[in-house]
Amino acid sequence: MIQRIQTLFLLCACGLVFSLFFARLIYAADYTISYTEYNPFLILTILTFIINIITIAMYRHRILQMRLCVYNILVLLGYQGWIAYLFFTREEGVAFSITAVFPIVAAILTFTAMRYIARDEALVQSINSLRKSRRGKKGKK
Repeated sequence: MIQRIQTLFLLCACGLVFSLFFARLIYAADYTISYTEYNPFLILTILTFIINIITIAMYRHRILQMRLCVYNILVLLGYQGWIAYLFFTREEGVAFSITAVFPIVAAILTFTAMRYIARDEALVQSINSLRKSRRGKKGKK
């Protein structure tokens, strides 16, 4: 499980999302806002973290794993879109931390993992078709 490259990509994405629990989103002169103080961001962070963990655990079910990757990418893109909206409508003197780009980086890592999962599935399907064709030839002799 851990030796597969897609699992490492998913673990990196999971680590980025997990770090959002402890990071600050907005810095201003008189206040800071973290991801856990704003309930919709807390829910999205928990959701993406849980989907990542489940995706890593489903390493034997590649089709389901790819589907979960797609769902996670969609949630992460929505999360990043919401952060981008807040960024473009911010007040004067408000600064965003570097963690504001973590959801898009996690989405890119998840997409890369999904590509490797699809490659593994294609390899397994081609091996299965070779086995079936060889069995058919042995039965005819």
